[in-house]
Amino acid sequence: MCGRYALFSKNKIKKKFNIFIKPNYNLCPSNTVLVLDKEATPKFMKWHFKPLWGKSSFNIINARIETLSSKAVFKNSLRCIFIADGYFEWKRIKNIKKPFYHYYKSDLMFFAGIYNSNLECCIVTKESNKEISHIHNRQPLLLKKLSLKNWLKSNYDSSDISNDLIYYHEVDVKVNNPHNNDISNILEIK
Repeated sequence: MCGRYALFSKNKIKKKFNIFIKPNYNLCPSNTVLVLDKEATPKFMKWHFKPLWGKSSFNIINARIETLSSKAVFKNSLRCIFIADGYFEWKRIKNIKKPFYHYYKSDLMFFAGIYNSNLECCIVTKESNKEISHIHNRQPLLLKKLSLKNWLKSNYDSSDISNDLIYYHEVDVKVNNPHNNDISNILEIK
């Protein structure tokens, strides 16, 4: 499950999408987040997905690629792309959960996502790559830069998944608190 991520490269975002962002080192569910909508237009949406067909009290933050097309809750969803510098996953060691930050060395990450007509979105996940599966069994479905439109136009296939090396390191547990939002959230602890 991907329940936190970071987007702080404001110069890259300004240059690529001509939009200003405030750096955020601890994006959490229910936050307003930057995504590319089905037309690849940058939009701000609420990171939680609620079924449109009923009054539901639950918020969905992740959707499994394996069941995306078969679950009624996602039936009329549209595709989007989350933009990130990296994401956090927690490794359970006995009764302790340790946070790890995952990232590319020098590029943004693009997560497959879906949204509804209320501009509520969630991240699409897949089984973790073997290199990081010891931390968590799920990860965001990471898309190749050249395949973003394939995802948005529903022409996606497994060749569109990024195989770029994911770097990771352990970070301080202060990232567990959504109010902690500074660069120290992504720094490696020794």
